[in-house]
Amino acid sequence: MSAFLGYLTILIAIVSYSFYIHDVFGHKTKPHGFTWFTWALLNTFIFYEQVIHGGGPGAWVTGVAAIANTVIFFLAFKYGERNITKLDWFCLVTALFALGIWWINSDAVLSVILACAVFVIGFIPTFRKSLHRAHEETAITFALNSLKFLIALFALNAFTLTTALYPLVLFVVNGFFAIFLFTNQALIMRSTKQHAHRKS
Repeated sequence: MSAFLGYLTILIAIVSYSFYIHDVFGHKTKPHGFTWFTWALLNTFIFYEQVIHGGGPGAWVTGVAAIANTVIFFLAFKYGERNITKLDWFCLVTALFALGIWWINSDAVLSVILACAVFVIGFIPTFRKSLHRAHEETAITFALNSLKFLIALFALNAFTLTTALYPLVLFVVNGFFAIFLFTNQALIMRSTKQHAHRKS
């Protein structure tokens, strides 16, 4: 059962990132390079750790995420966000510092906490951008990623702080952001329709 759920998360990951990349090429979504660079590094490091410790098929979804994050990071150079703030730079430097500590740390619990921190800090530039331009993100990608990590929780053989905290945090954060995007995009659409109706 765990193997089936593991393969299911891989399928969901491929579909979710396909939606995002499609919207990037369609000029609907503008990825923030700092976010995707941070996530690409994080998932690459986690994938490496999983592989050398015999992660097997369970590590594949992390590998898929690492590849997709890297692709989106490079796409951001041409199609991505151009307004880079001091907060964005602060988040990037902080995330890289935390990632460095994570890499040299040997404590399992601290490693998980640092990985969660890197993910959330890396998310901040994208969230900041979306506060003003929610229509420039692909909500379905984050909704599917939230579902992916929920399934990953059920696929765990052992439910402990070190195994469950990271997928739990990613389930919550992706889910919250998806709801935020869906809500704001609906409000933007409604406002646009009302404006068009007044003109007519």
